[in-house]
Amino acid sequence: MHQAGKPRGPIGVVMGWMMEALNGAQNRATVDALDPPPGAAVLEVGFGPGHALEMLARSRPLGLVAGVDHSELMLARARRRLNGGRGDAALDLRLGDAGDLPFPDERFDVVYAVNSFHLWPEKDRALAEMTGVLKPGGDLMLSIRDFRAEGRFEPAGRGAETARTAAEMLKDLGLQVRQREIVHSPARATLLVRGRKCGRVEA
Repeated sequence: MHQAGKPRGPIGVVMGWMMEALNGAQNRATVDALDPPPGAAVLEVGFGPGHALEMLARSRPLGLVAGVDHSELMLARARRRLNGGRGDAALDLRLGDAGDLPFPDERFDVVYAVNSFHLWPEKDRALAEMTGVLKPGGDLMLSIRDFRAEGRFEPAGRGAETARTAAEMLKDLGLQVRQREIVHSPARATLLVRGRKCGRVEA
């Protein structure tokens, strides 16, 4: 479980490959649901090997592709991947923690996290940080996996419970919350919890 939360060393390399393979459908569903405006600044919290960021940068004309992850190994892998896979967007990947984001307030049009919310030790602090770096009118999205059958990773239905908790926490932060379910198979679904920050983006 420690390697899943913070991959390192040779086992961490293998874990990065596994994360990419197992989260492929979830990454695609998340990226397809995000709708950043042209030239947007986007931030992924807990980007792992950078798969979702690369998908997003290749499918949208972005101005800034940014991310924070607490694994030095994943930071190095994602930098290599995105150096040639982000179009014309600027790149700013940093080592850091979800609860203490190293970015200025109201910097990003979209802030998101894929399959990492359940690992954060201080979820309320992390969500407050993500809300703080989000521009007025911007979207914060949490992509949460939900197993529909008992498996090796977590009990069936735990993701749905996690998504409900996340939605309530975003409401408490003053965000306008919507939730969407994407079913990948009888055994697995992705729950997208989106919070919109009140206000308008300044021109």
